Amino acid sequence: MPDPPFAGHGWRHPRKDTWVYQEVHGAARVEAVLLDDGNWFLNLWSAQSRLLAEGSAPADEVAALAPALTANAARWAPSSGLECSRRRFTATAEAVRAHHHPVADEARVRAATASSPSRAPGLGAPPPVPADAVAAAGPATARRSR
Repeated sequence: MPDPPFAGHGWRHPRKDTWVYQEVHGAARVEAVLLDDGNWFLNLWSAQSRLLAEGSAPADEVAALAPALTANAARWAPSSGLECSRRRFTATAEAVRAHHHPVADEARVRAATASSPSRAPGLGAPPPVPADAVAAAGPATARRSR
């Protein structure tokens, strides 16, 4: 099976159908597991291996979601339950979608996220979504789930 479109800088492939995103060793990480429907299930783990957020997304959103999730890990306390971790994921995904236009062309996604010494500067995973955008999305998501 070929590498997913998000594979590149910060990603490693420790086992079949599982990828891990971690910018700095020992920091928060996102574990992405391929689902039967082609989407990816993501778990955000703190540096202390506590679950902070989880949810699923299509492959073309994973490259933007992973850095956005890890950027919020330091300010999120360990989840107070499954529902809380899902709300965090949903709020982050909505903020990413609002600030990034998904790239439909898989070849362009691969080119932008490929880890290569010949890669042009500035290409790679998009920067994390600003915390204020995620915070703004959080309460709206929480209200909808009540």
